Amino acid sequence: MRSVKGIIIGFLLILLGFAAAQYSLVAAGILAAGGLAVVVVSALPKKIEKQPQEPPAAPAPVKPDLSSPEQLPDILTAPPVQPEPPAPPQPEAEALYKTLAEAYTRIEGLSCRGPAWMLERDIRLCKAFCARWDSAKADAQTAAILREKARFVEYSNEFLLPGFGRHGRIPSRRTSGDLLEDLSAAVLKQAAQQQAALEAALRGQKWFEGVKKQLRPIQPGLADAPAPEKRPDYTPPDTAALTRKTAPESLESFYILAFKTTGKSPSHGEIAQLSILKFRRFAPESVLTACVSPENGLTKYAREAGVTERMTQDAPRLARLLPAVDAYLGENAPLILFRADELAFLSAAGSEAVCMKRPVYDVRTLTGRTSESLADAFGAAFEFVPAMADAEDEALACGLLFCGLADRVLHLTGRR
Repeated sequence: MRSVKGIIIGFLLILLGFAAAQYSLVAAGILAAGGLAVVVVSALPKKIEKQPQEPPAAPAPVKPDLSSPEQLPDILTAPPVQPEPPAPPQPEAEALYKTLAEAYTRIEGLSCRGPAWMLERDIRLCKAFCARWDSAKADAQTAAILREKARFVEYSNEFLLPGFGRHGRIPSRRTSGDLLEDLSAAVLKQAAQQQAALEAALRGQKWFEGVKKQLRPIQPGLADAPAPEKRPDYTPPDTAALTRKTAPESLESFYILAFKTTGKSPSHGEIAQLSILKFRRFAPESVLTACVSPENGLTKYAREAGVTERMTQDAPRLARLLPAVDAYLGENAPLILFRADELAFLSAAGSEAVCMKRPVYDVRTLTGRTSESLADAFGAAFEFVPAMADAEDEALACGLLFCGLADRVLHLTGRR
């Protein structure tokens, strides 16, 4: 409606402009131009501005009637959805992990020493552990426990696994991207190395026991005469040296002596067991072994050395054995001991054979390792340590060690 009025007003202004042309051209132009502008503006369509519509009002919440059971929320039949927690380890898997850890710790602590039956038992333990480990790794529950507890330390190249070994450390390297596979390879490698060491020790122990079985035992006779009132004078001998100038003929025969005593020196101890092993041409020939009943009884020192009450309760006094010992040592052949100062135990008891002038060799000095024990010195020479339960085992070990030293110095094997 307003646009029509504007157009009419515009035309009227134009007409007035034409009429005013008679009086003034300027006024006529202004009126005509203004009327034309009004016509044009009125003829254009007007822009309709849309007003924003208000959203419909939300209905007022209806309060549930809690007095009615039907209106209560169903929290029992429609619980909220939650992620399922991982299944806890089964007790069987935890028990298997503990068993494997204890077995590995025991294998790691094996000393590779002892009689053949003990070494065979330890070898079976290694084999059983490897088989049990393979089956445990295939079990999902046990494998999950291993993955959870195992850690790898890159700077030291070792796995950390609680309970395995004394410190829970297994040296190895990562060779693949799977933690369990690398851990399994490290554990089995350690068990295999220990098994190989046990098998080498078993071969050496069987050889040692085979040599011992070939010895001819000498049963010493018992003398009824009392001990001599005056004991022979004994001067600690100068130990002989084993050099290239040593004539092999001087070692045609020799005696190996080993004692179990109740103390470290003759002034505080006595002989509780003795063994004298005779070698001829560097081969063990015969052995005299006897238990002795100490006059002052056993001591803690003797018990720690392996001497028991059962061994000495029916044994004779050393005085009754001395004649047989001196007769066995009658041949003027060298005496060999791991520690030559132990000869003083026999001289203090009244032995005449040890007072004879003859070469005496100190094997501990010959090895050049005076701080080592007989077991350590033997292990360094033969790469295994035999089980030495009594004086006879120690005498045989000392004799074999001396033969090895003589062969190295005199080249006996090359001369044969």
